[in-house]
Amino acid sequence: MTYFQRMADIEGRFYEIWKDMSLNDSLSDVERAKLAVWDYPVSDKYTKMWQAMKEAKLPNTLDEAVQRVRDSKSSSEGFGYLGDATDIRYLVMTNCDLQMVGDEFSRKPYAIAVQQGSPLKDQFNNAILLLLNKRKLEKLKETWWNQNPEKKKCDKQDNQTDGISIHNIGGVFIVIFVGIALACVTLAFEYWWYKYKNPQLNEFAANKQNIDEFNRKMKISAISDFENVRNRHHYQSNFSKKGSLPPVSDQWLQ
Repeated sequence: MTYFQRMADIEGRFYEIWKDMSLNDSLSDVERAKLAVWDYPVSDKYTKMWQAMKEAKLPNTLDEAVQRVRDSKSSSEGFGYLGDATDIRYLVMTNCDLQMVGDEFSRKPYAIAVQQGSPLKDQFNNAILLLLNKRKLEKLKETWWNQNPEKKKCDKQDNQTDGISIHNIGGVFIVIFVGIALACVTLAFEYWWYKYKNPQLNEFAANKQNIDEFNRKMKISAISDFENVRNRHHYQSNFSKKGSLPPVSDQWLQ
């Protein structure tokens, strides 16, 4: 619990620093305006957690904490124990009615204190390195954790903290299936429409297009004939004014 107490104390100190800065009369209006924010600038998460722990009254012993956990109404309501990770893992391993939630935090290594300058320091370091190289520590861990005779074989329970289950997102799949069904119905209607109804419309549109194309060609042909006649008349008029006629060619005879 020392971790939460220290974190709450640090948040309190930051709050005091911010308050002293914002209420400092020696600051100019511009500097004071920079400290004026709508949101609370200092986090108070650990302060609230430490306050809740004090109100719940901290247990004096590990057995008392375990008993309070077992007396809780459910896994989501009641008392939760925060303690050493090794103790909690051992309790979960030997009791099927307990479970460990979340990951470890605030890790601190174990150390052996000796007098400064003592030769025991090198002897301890060499012994620990020797155990690591010979994999003795891994064998001890395997013996006391995985092969421990006190280990209970408990029924596997779904971990509710892993994420969203299939039951929570079932509505999403229902919406997807409904959308697929509507798409299939729409596709079938379009297929029926273009196969049985649309050909008549296409035939009518094609006939109308052919008529428009024929009218356009006839109009162009009529304009072309009119231009030929006008050019011929203009050509004959020019030669008539000079008193002579142009030679008659095969083109005019035709």
